[in-house]
Amino acid sequence: MMNKEKFLLVMPDYSDFPQLFLDNLKSTGFEPFLITDKVSKFRYKGLESIKNFFIKNILRNKEYKQNLVKHHFLEELECNLSAIEGQLDYILVIRSDNFPVSFIKKLKTKTSKLIAYQWDGIEKFPEVKKYFDLFDTFFCFEEVENQDNIKPITNFYFDHLPPFYKKYNTENPKLYFVGLYWKSREAKIDTFIDKVSGFNVDLSIFIQYFTEPEKRNSKIIYITNRITFEDNLEFVTNSDILLDFVDPLHNGLSIRFFEALYYKKKVITDNIMVKNYDFYHPDNIFVIENDNYKNIEQFLAKSYRELPDEIVKKYGFSNWIREIIQ
Repeated sequence: MMNKEKFLLVMPDYSDFPQLFLDNLKSTGFEPFLITDKVSKFRYKGLESIKNFFIKNILRNKEYKQNLVKHHFLEELECNLSAIEGQLDYILVIRSDNFPVSFIKKLKTKTSKLIAYQWDGIEKFPEVKKYFDLFDTFFCFEEVENQDNIKPITNFYFDHLPPFYKKYNTENPKLYFVGLYWKSREAKIDTFIDKVSGFNVDLSIFIQYFTEPEKRNSKIIYITNRITFEDNLEFVTNSDILLDFVDPLHNGLSIRFFEALYYKKKVITDNIMVKNYDFYHPDNIFVIENDNYKNIEQFLAKSYRELPDEIVKKYGFSNWIREIIQ
């Protein structure tokens, strides 16, 4: 029996995403390992607590403890890496800016193929630009110019999970959205709700916030805890249309489009870039532009248009992961 290729995933401890990646890597044929940014709680050693009290209160310097915490974080990461025996065939780092540069360099000694994927916008987290040259290949769902090792790649759907299909409801479609609160898109979400409220639709819009919004929309459900991927998937499968409100700092497609593709859901979006993709069909994807809200009602009444299997499979995780390790 052939030995499986060893694949280390390094990523933030974000909801239940790490386990989803591991499960899909395993189903694709890899031997997966995981390191996240979740480490043991920092505790003072020896006289560090007394020293910190003196430096913080007498010298008015708060950097001493901060440096201790950073050192602890790095030590824990390196310890987790050392626990993985031998060389690795591939290492993929997601959101590399969440990890120390010195740790990324240490990763390079464990593999001949160090890859990054930035699943958030570059300009949204510009610190990541310092990491570009640390990787053999740096993938991003956005176009980045004048960087030889940076390649664009789309988002994907997890294809180890069997899809569940629900017949599209032309009479009273259920519209679903979940996302973080961003002041920059608050007004357009409110406008959308106002424009479609007169149509025969069932709205389920969840906005997660960290700081209390200045004003609330009565038709939005505001939450403080993140919806897990598993819970989100239940909402997706029970919905007819997924809503997508583009982040001004993104210039690619969110994962919603690929979930919609896999679970045969329609999409309403203000991201005009979707028209350039091979899975775009006006019966399935309505693009808000030039104040064309009145045309949504006609879109709602149309059934879902089936797409060729080869187009759907093209955007699955199994194909995505093989593409980035080439």
